[in-house]
Amino acid sequence: MRKTRKSRSAYEKFSSLSQAEKEAVYQECDDPDVAMRSRPLDSRMKKLWKRAKSKGGRPQIGRGATRVLISIERGLLEDVDAFARRRRVTRSQLFSEGVKTVLSKAG
Repeated sequence: MRKTRKSRSAYEKFSSLSQAEKEAVYQECDDPDVAMRSRPLDSRMKKLWKRAKSKGGRPQIGRGATRVLISIERGLLEDVDAFARRRRVTRSQLFSEGVKTVLSKAG
């Protein structure tokens, strides 16, 4: 069985450079004309840039979500949580489905 060598990280590659080579890299990065030599992003880089700039967290569903404070009897809430666990859905999903069902029957 042949072992494959793990490729070195950018940090490891940079730290292995001599002081003169590191200084050349610094000078290249400090060049004010570096933006003039850049190219437009290709589709792969545009996708990466969009992902990096996007907000983290959950994806928006519909028009987004808002928190609603409701009062519910404790025993009923325990039943709701148990039912949601059995169906493998969140409490919020269960309440949303219930409200949608009531609204669709009400017409």
